[in-house]
Amino acid sequence: MPRRVQDIIPSHRRSIRNIPVDRVESTSGKRDKKHEVISDISEPIKIERSKKKKNNLPWLLSVLGVIVIIAGVSFGISGHFATATFSLVPKVLPVSVNNTYIIPALSASSTSSSLLGYEVVSLSGIASTTVSATQGSFTQTKAQGSIILYNSYSSQSQKIVAGTRLANNSGLIYRLTSSVIVPGFTSSGGTTLPGSINASIIADKVGNQYNISGSDSISDFKIVAYKGTPKYSGFYGRSTGNVSGGFSGTQTVVDPTLLASTTIILQNSLTSDLLHNISTLIPSSHIMYQNLYSTSLTNPVVTTVDSKTAKINITETLYGIILNKNSLAKYLAGASSTNMFGSLGYTEPGIEFLSVSFANQKDFSIVKKTNLIAHITGPFNLIGVIPVNVLKQAFSGISISKTGDILKKYASTIDILHSSAELNPPWVSTVPTDPNHIIINIKTP
Repeated sequence: MPRRVQDIIPSHRRSIRNIPVDRVESTSGKRDKKHEVISDISEPIKIERSKKKKNNLPWLLSVLGVIVIIAGVSFGISGHFATATFSLVPKVLPVSVNNTYIIPALSASSTSSSLLGYEVVSLSGIASTTVSATQGSFTQTKAQGSIILYNSYSSQSQKIVAGTRLANNSGLIYRLTSSVIVPGFTSSGGTTLPGSINASIIADKVGNQYNISGSDSISDFKIVAYKGTPKYSGFYGRSTGNVSGGFSGTQTVVDPTLLASTTIILQNSLTSDLLHNISTLIPSSHIMYQNLYSTSLTNPVVTTVDSKTAKINITETLYGIILNKNSLAKYLAGASSTNMFGSLGYTEPGIEFLSVSFANQKDFSIVKKTNLIAHITGPFNLIGVIPVNVLKQAFSGISISKTGDILKKYASTIDILHSSAELNPPWVSTVPTDPNHIIINIKTP
């Protein structure tokens, strides 16, 4: 607190306020009082205050200078830490579908994603359980199964008659159950693609030694009659699943009704597991709809556990039909609709929720590559792709007023009218050069 003048007068002492001053008599004969007390000392105080004001001026100028410097530094720092936020709205095209479509099998040599065709992924599994059984009579059966016969010997097709003997790597003999014609090989880019056809085989003799499990190592089947000729290596077969049913001895018998009901239960459980696991085989660019699959089931194999118990095994292969999502969207929406997005392209959210029913499931064959006839209904959207990283580079360091010109170059996928930009702090007029300070939010309307 500033000190006042009266605060510094010593107690019980004379001060300048009560010092008597003698006055000189005037010529008129009048005199002032001899003992006058000087009571007004305000003039010296006024002079002191005036000096104090003059001394404050440099201090005020210094404060103003500091403020200007701080403001300049703050402005520079705010520019360094400024952010630019762009809220971009992509163009959206709604599509509604309700029609039946014929989709062919996609050729293995086709590499164009613009062509719609179905592809196939497959997964096999084994399920088993034990049931009550009784001891049966002496039984002898031959193992049966299927193989694929290949022709890499000639470009000409070759007929192989029923009963032709084939030997596996272990020397066991099997025979074709029917005549087949194996197509000739084809060439593509200097690579020979052997012709192939499915064929059924049966063991030459009875016994479980002729059984081949799907988990066994791949075994080539050679045509015995071609041994010693060039055709021996040019024609060969490979199993496509289990070769089973071979047995010789007293076999445990399972009641037919129990066997049938148990097989159905095992198959339903196995199919559910295969559908769940096959999803790992589907590329992210493709989709498999719930009902688009077929299965191949082997005959149940009954093996003896003891005199009162038997084990039932089934093997199933599930063939999933998959479609390229981008190609399907173009097929359903039409090329005129998808072309509006230009080279930047589009995504197809909601296409996975379409309802797809198998119109020709009874006549459809994976092996024969028959056309898929499917009824498809439901809505989905086509949404333009916004190249976020490319735009960040284009926006870097330019005036906010020029960003509109850049966005016009991407008008095929961006709804410019409903998009916006904001700089923070607001007095900054240039987009930061640091990409980490440029934020692009994609807002779907």
